[in-house]
Amino acid sequence: MVYQAAMQEEKSSKGPWHEEEDELLVTFVTLFGERRWDYIAKASGLKRSGKSCRLRWLNYLCPNIKHGYISTEEEQIIQLHKKWGNKWLRIARSLPGRTDNEIKNYWRTRIRKKIQAQEQGALLFASGFLMIAV
Repeated sequence: MVYQAAMQEEKSSKGPWHEEEDELLVTFVTLFGERRWDYIAKASGLKRSGKSCRLRWLNYLCPNIKHGYISTEEEQIIQLHKKWGNKWLRIARSLPGRTDNEIKNYWRTRIRKKIQAQEQGALLFASGFLMIAV
């Protein structure tokens, strides 16, 4: 209830982040560290929630995060997913520099479809049916 009242007093910014906001966030995280996200959001003057600031930092701005192709780590993601299932944070901890969100999105957009197609092909082959698309 208190949170809702605070958010109503101050209009929060929604939508894409701007470069100035990123720079402010980086400055304040450098000063205060990676904690107390609500305080950082308020102290920096950003009209964003603490959760929004935390996610922006962890998924885009943190200098330890790798950006770009995951294909070299794809086999490792498949093996870890077989072992732990959809425990994305646990899988991400095994792949330094990758976030749980990035791995989850990569799984859902690329790997899952590839594995499903392989399994479906193996199932058709095992049952003796070979369907040829015309």
